[in-house]
Amino acid sequence: MGSKSINPTTGETIFEVPHISEAELAVKIETAAKAYKVWKNTPLVEKQRLFTALAEVLEAQKGDLAKLDTLEMGMPISDAAGDIAKSIGTIKYFRDNAEKLLSPKTFDEGGAKGRIVYEPLGVLYCVTPWNFPFNQVIRSTIPNIIAGNTVLVKHASNVPQAAIALESAFLEAGFPEGIYTNLLIPSSLSESIIANRTIVGVTLTGGDKAGRVIGSLAGKYLKPSVLELGGSDPFLVLDNNRMDEIVKSAISGRMSNCGQKCNSSKRFIILEKYYDEFCQKFAKGMSELVVGDPMELTTKVGPVAKEDMLEEITVQVADSIRAGAKLLTGGVRLDRPGYFYAPTVLSGAKPGVRAFDEEVFGPVAPVAVARDIEELIELANASRYGLGCSIFGDDRAQIDYVAARIEAGNVAINKIVTSYAFLPYGGIKDAGYGKELGEHGIKTFMNEKVIVEG
Repeated sequence: MGSKSINPTTGETIFEVPHISEAELAVKIETAAKAYKVWKNTPLVEKQRLFTALAEVLEAQKGDLAKLDTLEMGMPISDAAGDIAKSIGTIKYFRDNAEKLLSPKTFDEGGAKGRIVYEPLGVLYCVTPWNFPFNQVIRSTIPNIIAGNTVLVKHASNVPQAAIALESAFLEAGFPEGIYTNLLIPSSLSESIIANRTIVGVTLTGGDKAGRVIGSLAGKYLKPSVLELGGSDPFLVLDNNRMDEIVKSAISGRMSNCGQKCNSSKRFIILEKYYDEFCQKFAKGMSELVVGDPMELTTKVGPVAKEDMLEEITVQVADSIRAGAKLLTGGVRLDRPGYFYAPTVLSGAKPGVRAFDEEVFGPVAPVAVARDIEELIELANASRYGLGCSIFGDDRAQIDYVAARIEAGNVAINKIVTSYAFLPYGGIKDAGYGKELGEHGIKTFMNEKVIVEG
């Protein structure tokens, strides 16, 4: 058994690597534990030097790394460059801000005087996804590494070349062995890893099914955890006089990386007076997107990453149409090699329609109509997910009213939801719990030690 890359553009296997043995896994866990004992006391200036070197390695290799994204999971090469650039930006942010973020805080109140200090916990187990093979890993590991922890990373099994390349980049940058360790293992070994007393915390970015498993195991073995799971983010259209601009944002929000983002705009909810115009322009724009070889710079939509996902999308769309949704464009697997699905727009979406109720991880956009602002808010919140929400409109009071009532971890106004290295990122409800990035993210797996003086 092992991991393998299947090029979703062709459906052909392009790389295979065997899983490591349980004995080899035990050695890697022990190596990470030994490395932690040194790393936690390594001066910040040395960590910053290594972070600079890592950013330089990724910058030098960005072309080749972007191609791995495209080959292993089908990301258009123009988007793949952004995956690497955002990774580098995150590394530089935590390099430059760790000292400030982790500075002790003093207190003198209520008869107590002293300080709060932040200390690393140990070895973390990080389960990471395939949809942004570099940035998603960097986002969940870099803050924890500069905080003084070491990480064991189980990357998605369909992107083993990216997984190997990222570990190699850490080593080439000069990081000691054991600071960042790639684990080529089956998911069945996760419980034994989490149960290991060496492991002090767990992170997972992925679907909510995997999140329930990993979250349950973390609870079973009393390990703190952060889960960044799926999303069905609403894209809300309020009163406005710029529909063409809003439609362009809607297409970008849905179709970036072929719609395979946790925080993609996945449900489009439009005030009734704008509904027909939005549907017409949105469907036209989606139908005109260039679908093709993701290695070509002109391609805007590549394949979905895996064949089983393509099959699931096909069923979700068919079931949605049977439930009353109307197909405006797309709705078919394209007749070509690989895992291509036509950009699809469904009008008449509502609760009870699968494309509205579920996360569709691909190029499918359900559009719902709202009679008024209150129904728009009700529909936006009619999801078991609560990751993000994008609100577009011109009336600031109306926007603020809606934003205050949205159930989500992130709200973007007149722009698409994204993450920023300096801000906490995460969702609520079935989108997970805990935060990555920012001050909150760097301290998640640290001991907030209170020292009170007599």
